[in-house]
Amino acid sequence: MRRPSLSWCLVAVWALAYSAPGCGEDRLCAPGALSACFLPDGALGAQQCNEDGTAFGACSSAPGGLGSGCGHLSEACCPSLPAELGASCDAVAAQANDAACDDYADGASAAGFCGGGAAPGGVPYGPSCAGLLNDCCASLPERLASTCRATGFRGNEELCLGFLERDAQASGFCDGADHAAESCSYLAEQCCPSLPAGPRERCEGLAAEADTDLCLDYLSGATDAGRCPTFGGDEPLSAAACDALLETCCGTLEPTLAYECDLSALSGSRARCEAFEGAAHAAGLCLDDGGGGAGGGCGDTSSDVDNCGFCGNVCGDQHAVPSCAAGLCSLACDLGHGDCDREPENGCEIDFETDARNCGRCGNACSDRNASAACEEGACVLACDAGFADCDGAASTGCEVELRSDPFHCGACGNDCAGGACEGGTCGPGAQELASGLAVPSALAVDAGAVYVVGFRPAGGIAVRVDKTSGATTCLATGAPPDDSACGSGRFEGIALTGAGVFVTGSAGVLRFPPSSAAATVVTASVPDPWALVSDGAAVWFTSLSQGGLYRTDALFAGQLAAEITGATGEVGGALAADADYLYWTWADGTVMKLRKDGTEQRQLASAQDFERTNLTPQYLAADATHLFWSTPNGYLFRLGKDGSGLVALADGQPSPAGIAVDPADGGALYWVNRLGTVRKVPKAGGAVSTLAVGQFGAIAIAVDEAFVYWATQAGDLRRIAK
Repeated sequence: MRRPSLSWCLVAVWALAYSAPGCGEDRLCAPGALSACFLPDGALGAQQCNEDGTAFGACSSAPGGLGSGCGHLSEACCPSLPAELGASCDAVAAQANDAACDDYADGASAAGFCGGGAAPGGVPYGPSCAGLLNDCCASLPERLASTCRATGFRGNEELCLGFLERDAQASGFCDGADHAAESCSYLAEQCCPSLPAGPRERCEGLAAEADTDLCLDYLSGATDAGRCPTFGGDEPLSAAACDALLETCCGTLEPTLAYECDLSALSGSRARCEAFEGAAHAAGLCLDDGGGGAGGGCGDTSSDVDNCGFCGNVCGDQHAVPSCAAGLCSLACDLGHGDCDREPENGCEIDFETDARNCGRCGNACSDRNASAACEEGACVLACDAGFADCDGAASTGCEVELRSDPFHCGACGNDCAGGACEGGTCGPGAQELASGLAVPSALAVDAGAVYVVGFRPAGGIAVRVDKTSGATTCLATGAPPDDSACGSGRFEGIALTGAGVFVTGSAGVLRFPPSSAAATVVTASVPDPWALVSDGAAVWFTSLSQGGLYRTDALFAGQLAAEITGATGEVGGALAADADYLYWTWADGTVMKLRKDGTEQRQLASAQDFERTNLTPQYLAADATHLFWSTPNGYLFRLGKDGSGLVALADGQPSPAGIAVDPADGGALYWVNRLGTVRKVPKAGGAVSTLAVGQFGAIAIAVDEAFVYWATQAGDLRRIAK
């Protein structure tokens, strides 16, 4: 078991340092440095250290990721990595898995390699991080591998070893990896020589003790401070307070405190160095450091702007009037200037009139997203790249709209395509609204002259006929236009059209509306919660949301007892499709069944498929003369031969598909709606996915005829667009 790190082994002086005023400003990372991180959707991203080094910002998409597969990773990324990481990159590229290669490239980009921004130029990868990337990550499951690479690219030895032990080895992976044993030799060979004289000697002494845990602690602290081995021994520290701490204090402390003193001084953070020095003074240590107060040697450091807090600490007067009180600098900035780096030594260093990263105020960056950005008289001015525009008027988002393809700003800001797609800056045909106020539809069907819509409303169900030409809407039960009350009773779920009438399932059972408007006949109410159904005009077959099995009843008689025809009474719900001789039925466990209409000759056509169970739109299964088609909640559209052969994924990556329809004749396309707002199609034979309409939020049901695609939304709108 590893023993506690240095931060848990300190005496009272270190506790005082971290409770001292201003310790919240201690630098935890190098300002502006990128670090890999893990996004909520499972992708690798990047987080950037803020300007005062106190924390990393939010995790966002990695800048400049390659996204070009294994060939590009091998040719453009692997050769640019530090030598310690080459084996890891080559191993991922050799997998010939483009998704894994893109994931690795994004992680490298987040860490500043392979086109990811300002490269670290010597980010240390010690044995734990390099070994984790080289010997462990590639062998892990995909999700864990992404997290492994994000951890490895951080370059923090203790975090890397922690991941290896806690997440990988504790789960039975990477058992043969043990990189901690190399930490002290790596510290001595790669890190200590790059440090200034005092810390270098203490670092070498620590490495010589060969205590793995202490070496890991020191490596991790030096890495996060950006000092090992990035900086050379002759490079000056960034703050006078840190310089004084390193030269006059750290070497006088006992070893454990000396290591922590080194890390504070090497961080270059004035706040952290002053906090450590103040705590040391309070504990009676480092009192002869010439830093002011007792034995200061430069007078009263409590109010002297040239020796504020300690000798030589000058409160800057660049565009500022400085003052010193209680040993702390205070700046009164000239109008139009600001102290954005919170370092009083350089005064109010920012000109708000011209600084594009602090335009008008600290932190107000003019975004260069698809634009050239400048700050003029304290306001951001954007020159958008060709084909892009700043339609939201917010300089922080840059030129966020691509006019060639944005359906809400097609060709120009505010040019809404009204549901049509935008291609080349020109709107395609928009969607036509046939009816509204039908909330909440659940299923559609079409014949030569009308679209039939069923569903449920807060005050009762809807069962209506909508004329394709005029949009006139009438209730199936009365022939009259619907009013504010229900256009039916209870709720309705599924629908099937035949020459014998319109068959509907719902809370009242299986109903038949005659071809001409008239009150519905209850064909059967013997099975609760009937759901998906098909009919050939002589019989009706249906499933139930609460009672297992597949049921059959005659189509033209009222008050019948439906017969379960399969013996599969444990299978609840399921979508249905039919042809002249057979039924096709989905089970909750992902099985697709084929059986004759009398329930005989049952056989399995597909297994382990993914079906959605919902009270909306049961039509997730469709058939043409030779194939079955279905959608899945994880974004796939599949085609399968009716004999069970030739399973093909026609499309993937679709956001919440919510209903499908298929051209019945040979050729043609498969159509579907996505709840997030798109209507799309793909050739039944396979090919490119096309977008017919956008902005159709809450789309939940779909049907097609010879010329148009029809769909409904949860808000109760019925629309169509040319196929």
